[in-house]
Amino acid sequence: MKKFIIIEICVIVALVIGIWIGRLTSPFNDYTHYYKNADNAWIKVQEINNPPVTIDDPDKKRLNKVRAAYRAVFDNYPDSHWADDALYQLALLPRSDEEAFTLYRRLIRDYPDSEFADDSVYAIAFASYEIGEEMRKKGTLESVDAFYDRAISLFTELITVYPGSVLDAEAQYNIAMCYKGKGNLDAALRQLDNIRLEYRDNQILHRIIFATGEVYYEKQDYENARIEFTNVVDFGDPNYAPFASYYIAQAYFAERKYEEAIQACQKVIELYPDTQYAEDAHFYIARPYEKLERYDEAITHLEDAIAAFPDNGSIVAAKYYLAQIYQLNQDTDRAIAEFQMFADDPMHVYDHRLSAQYEVAEIYKEMGDMEQAIEAYEKLLKDFPDPHQRADHPSRQITENYVQTLKAEYLRE
Repeated sequence: MKKFIIIEICVIVALVIGIWIGRLTSPFNDYTHYYKNADNAWIKVQEINNPPVTIDDPDKKRLNKVRAAYRAVFDNYPDSHWADDALYQLALLPRSDEEAFTLYRRLIRDYPDSEFADDSVYAIAFASYEIGEEMRKKGTLESVDAFYDRAISLFTELITVYPGSVLDAEAQYNIAMCYKGKGNLDAALRQLDNIRLEYRDNQILHRIIFATGEVYYEKQDYENARIEFTNVVDFGDPNYAPFASYYIAQAYFAERKYEEAIQACQKVIELYPDTQYAEDAHFYIARPYEKLERYDEAITHLEDAIAAFPDNGSIVAAKYYLAQIYQLNQDTDRAIAEFQMFADDPMHVYDHRLSAQYEVAEIYKEMGDMEQAIEAYEKLLKDFPDPHQRADHPSRQITENYVQTLKAEYLRE
């Protein structure tokens, strides 16, 4: 009897243990824990990434920890609600552009209905456009059209596959910018005209009109360029109005309407005194004055600009230009002094310094001061032993034999 009771108790215990083991190993239990663990993993990464890190964060250890946490979410819980979020956030913190592209492509492939899918397509498209722009500006021998074409294809995909996306306007606009980058200005204008009416109530309208002005400017259709830039100025957009106003001055100058160019420069300076374009206009205004042969005014404006804005990007060119205007104004002493000062400044580009030294020698030669000219030529050969990069630059004709010939002629006189 006792044996029977003991056996019965053992059976009951075994059944109880079996039930608990079954519960613990049940696929339904795994299902519940999977999503709970996914939620916990997401909560953890949010805690780690507070405050949010950036790709340039100096705390690289923390940056890598955040990256690893995002990676753990979509690697371990690819079917969770947070997987696409984690993929997208990690793509914003890549170790390289290639890694970002890989993550964006994975998100598009694995989560086509994600709220971040259109953002991912846009990110790859815009990166392709930027690569094309960078290569074009550098003047690389490689064809940049492939990058622009790829960007156009991806922007078009975004518009087609994700209708109603908040990035639709940006994609449409950037297609026009790709055509502009390729040099297909007519196609760029058509695209800008097509979207101008569609987005007339969108903030992007100011950029569309500004870009239209830029395209007309590149086509050398300066009248239409000025019309578009004037529209931008009239809108009063603080981001584009100052630049558009400065473009108007450049358009007048390109049309050889120098008085109008002067007035346009003065308008930039008066309306937008604290902007970069006002600073640039202080330098640029000297150009129409010089073309009108109002050299004294050109010199005054240029000297004032050089003194007021020593860190301006145009400062080096302005110093050289100032010497040229002194020369045009028949003030040879000041021209020589400015050219020589430029040539002696080691902070300037070698070829530009060489050109300035050559001008010093040439001015002395034209004045008939052969002794000073010979000294200047000898200084050129001594200080600038390497020839000018331009094969047709006249300084390449200055050799030891040339200087010796000048000396011989000078001594015979």
